[in-house]
Amino acid sequence: MCPFTKQNLSEEEKRQISENTIQRVWKVAKESKKQGKSLNVKSNRDKCGRQKLIPDLEKLKRTPCHKKQNIRAVAFVLQCSICAVQRLIKEKIIKPHNNSIKPSLTDHNKITRLHWCLQEIDANSIDESPCFEDMYNTIHIDEKWFYMTKGKQRYYLLAGEKRPYRHCKSKRFIAKVMFLAAVARPRFNDAGECTFDGKLGIFPFVKWVPAKRRSKNRPAGTPELKEINSVTKNAYKRMLIRQLIPAIQEKWPTDHEGPIFIQQDNATPHIQTDDADWLEAIKESNKDLRLVFQPPNIPDLNALDLGFFRAIQSLKDQTAPTTYQQLLGSVKDAFNLFCPIKGNRIFLSLQLVLIQIMKAKGSNDYQLVHIAKESLARQGILPTVLFPSPELVQETLDYLQAMEVQSW
Repeated sequence: MCPFTKQNLSEEEKRQISENTIQRVWKVAKESKKQGKSLNVKSNRDKCGRQKLIPDLEKLKRTPCHKKQNIRAVAFVLQCSICAVQRLIKEKIIKPHNNSIKPSLTDHNKITRLHWCLQEIDANSIDESPCFEDMYNTIHIDEKWFYMTKGKQRYYLLAGEKRPYRHCKSKRFIAKVMFLAAVARPRFNDAGECTFDGKLGIFPFVKWVPAKRRSKNRPAGTPELKEINSVTKNAYKRMLIRQLIPAIQEKWPTDHEGPIFIQQDNATPHIQTDDADWLEAIKESNKDLRLVFQPPNIPDLNALDLGFFRAIQSLKDQTAPTTYQQLLGSVKDAFNLFCPIKGNRIFLSLQLVLIQIMKAKGSNDYQLVHIAKESLARQGILPTVLFPSPELVQETLDYLQAMEVQSW
């Protein structure tokens, strides 16, 4: 007799289990004991119903990327339904990937990149335990356009909520202003308090011009704020001398010793390191400022392009400016709101980029490695500098030597 009858069960168990199920399980248990087998009363319910279709994923791997740009194209390649592809994406068997085009590099560009990476390593540590410089003596500067609004913007609305109506005269000519941003690595004391946020300033290329015609808002001749559409070498030089140098004098830590390097890219308006007006302005500032050019076609070696600009753009997009004055205020507020803790992590990301460049032999075909910086910061073990392996540094030196011999 089965000891697990309904008389021995609670009221809740009686409602969940039928008596036939209990007798079936007991019968299977007795047969298993008689045959000396292990007890197995698992139900075969998972085997019922329509079986899940598993497509041949190797077809997707063999298909060129330009033929799998959307879910419908992937479903056609795998010869399955769109729902099946969506299920594979949800299960992370297939993952979407946003691909950005990168600048083409010559052999000279790659060699220059590798030399730059080696220069960022502390010379006193390169023989035993290589580590990067702390980068506290470098200011990264770069220009960026900030638009009044985006041509296409995503919002999340409730069902039935009225859609926003945005308009402009032409989507090709949305109002915009170019800014010059200057940032350095933030500094913290032993208690973890920020003593220098690294944000030297973000300066707009604008000018005040008298209005040519009268309107209902102001009479003719009223000063109006206008953007400078074409930034020339003289305009860039004036920005460095009149805005950047005073900002450095005002905000740079007083306990800093040694030269201060100002890293810029190779854009046409950028001045040379021996510009006479620049050298005269440096002499008057009583600061040892030195302009340096980062390698050409290398946007991934500037901290602004690694995260600063994207974060500032995201903060600015949370506003809705309609005039140039409002746009300038939104961008400056976004710049001031940017967290210096995140700014410090961006400089660690820059050191990760240097490591990946050395592994890729100077190429930009690499994927940035994540080291969970936020988790390390919570544990109090976030490093100030990263340590490339001695083997990687030696391989880079040997590769550069071989390339130089080959060029002879």
